[in-house]
Amino acid sequence: MNKQPIVSEEARKKRNKKLVAVLGLVIVAIAGALYVRYAVNQYTQQKYLESYGQTALTVGKYTVTYDVYRYFYLNYRDELEDKYTAADGNVDTAALDREIRERVAEAVTGLYGTVSLADDYGITTADGDVKSTADTYVDAVKSYYKDNGGDYAADLEANYMTEQVFTFLMSVDAMEDKLFTTLVSDGGKIEDNDEKVLEILHGEDFVRAKLIFIENDDGEDVENNRKIAEEALAAYKDGTDFNTLVGRYSEDYGMPTDGYYFTRMEMIDVIETAAFAMADGEISSVLECEDGFYILLRLPKDEAYITENFADLKSQYQSAIFYGMIDDRAALLTALEGEYVRGLSYEEIR
Repeated sequence: MNKQPIVSEEARKKRNKKLVAVLGLVIVAIAGALYVRYAVNQYTQQKYLESYGQTALTVGKYTVTYDVYRYFYLNYRDELEDKYTAADGNVDTAALDREIRERVAEAVTGLYGTVSLADDYGITTADGDVKSTADTYVDAVKSYYKDNGGDYAADLEANYMTEQVFTFLMSVDAMEDKLFTTLVSDGGKIEDNDEKVLEILHGEDFVRAKLIFIENDDGEDVENNRKIAEEALAAYKDGTDFNTLVGRYSEDYGMPTDGYYFTRMEMIDVIETAAFAMADGEISSVLECEDGFYILLRLPKDEAYITENFADLKSQYQSAIFYGMIDDRAALLTALEGEYVRGLSYEEIR
C-alpha cells in the first residue's frame, strides 16, 4: 500500500521557499564576506603600493620597487655605518648615504643581470616552474618557523625584508637555476661535454697557483704590511720554500693544500691578471689590492689532482663562465634612481 507523504504538498512548497530564502541569505553573506576580503586586500595592496610599491630604480628596461631598494639600503647601512662614525659618535650621514646608494645600485644591477640574461632565453619570474620553486621554498621556510616556534614576520622585518621581497629574491634564485640548466644543456653556451671540459682544464684558460696574503686589518699600518709582503718575497728569492713562507706569513687560511685551480672571472682582477700573464714556476711581484697584499706563485697543474677532482673542477669552471656571463650582462645595464628615492633623505629610509 502506498504511504501518504508525511508533509503535505502545500507544506513542502512553503518549506522549499524558506530553504531558497535561507540559501539566498547564505549566498549574500558569502558574497559579502568575499567582497569585504577583496576590499581589505585591495586596501592592503593600495597601502603597500603607496610606500613599498613606489618605483625606486630603473635598471635597463626593468622597474625596481622601493621594498627591494629598502632591503639593500638598510643592510648596507648596517654594514657601513661604523666606517662613517667619528670618535665622538657623530655619523657623516651625507657621505654614508652616497656610498650606500652606490652599493645599492651595484647590487641591484647585478641582480637584474640575471633577470636580463634569463629574459633572452624566455625565462621570467612568472614562469610556472620558477614560481612553483620559489613558493615551495617560501612555504618550507614558513613551516620551519611554525614548527620551531619562530617568528617569521619578525625575522623578515629584522632583515628589512617584506614577504614580497623574499619571494622575489627566491624567484630570481629559481630563475637563475633554470637559466644555468638551459645554458649547460646540449647546444647551450656553456660546455658540458666531459672530454671538452677536460681539454679546457688542461689548456691555457685554467691555471694553478699558490699565494701569500697579507691582510690590511682595521687599524693596521698599510705601509708596514707592504714591507712584510716584500720581506716574504725577498725570502723566497733567497731560497726559502714557498710553503714555509705561506705558513709563516699568509692570512689566507682557506687555501687548499694543492693551491687554487681557477679559470678567468673567478679571482679578483689583480690576481687573475698576474696568474694568466705568468708561466709555470714564476712568482709575481707584491700585488696590492684594497684588502691587502698578495704574492702569487704559479704552478704546473697536477694530472692526478685533475682526474681525482674532475667533477668539482668541471662544476667550478661552468659556474665561473655562468656568473661571468651574468656580470657581463649587468655591466651593460644602468641603474637610475627614481624621483621617489631621490627625494628621501638618509633619515627617511627606514
